[in-house]
Amino acid sequence: MDSEPERVGLRHDQVQPGGHGELNRHVAALAAAAVLFLIPWIAYLSISLPRRYDAHHWRLVWIGFDVFEILALAHVARSAWSRRRVTLVSALIVGTLLFSDAWFDVVTSLGNADAWVSIATALGAELPLSFFFFWIARRILVRTVAALHDAQGATGPRPRLRDSNLLTHSLRRQTAETLQMDLPDDDQSEDAG
Repeated sequence: MDSEPERVGLRHDQVQPGGHGELNRHVAALAAAAVLFLIPWIAYLSISLPRRYDAHHWRLVWIGFDVFEILALAHVARSAWSRRRVTLVSALIVGTLLFSDAWFDVVTSLGNADAWVSIATALGAELPLSFFFFWIARRILVRTVAALHDAQGATGPRPRLRDSNLLTHSLRRQTAETLQMDLPDDDQSEDAG
């Protein structure tokens, strides 16, 4: 008996306009509502927050944040090692955490004698790593769009990333040979985005 579970490939089919087509509108409406809520909220915070605040759990905040970074980085390492497309999500999370870490380190240290350490760490490590993980996520997404394009048997050039509509594409089960779930080994699809 084979110890590895059987992989079921997913093949890109045609776009199904039914309930899937409305998903884009719902996501757009939710994001727009969040923007409309956050604009007055930011205005309110700008006049109501104190200029100085004593945080009682300062160590817990930063240690906890770094623990989340470690867990997210470990997930990227594991998923990238096993060549899983979920690396895209993990890379986006790690990139966001590192960018946020740089932002809060620099902003909270301004005016202190050791602000240069936070700025150097942000510029020398956190921001470059953040952009690297954003690049990795984009690369996986570009390759996924190219794989979907190829799997549906489409001819012509592969679509640009901004022209693809992954949110409303339907997928149906096919044989494992239809589309391998691992990342492609070649770099030819990278130029498609």
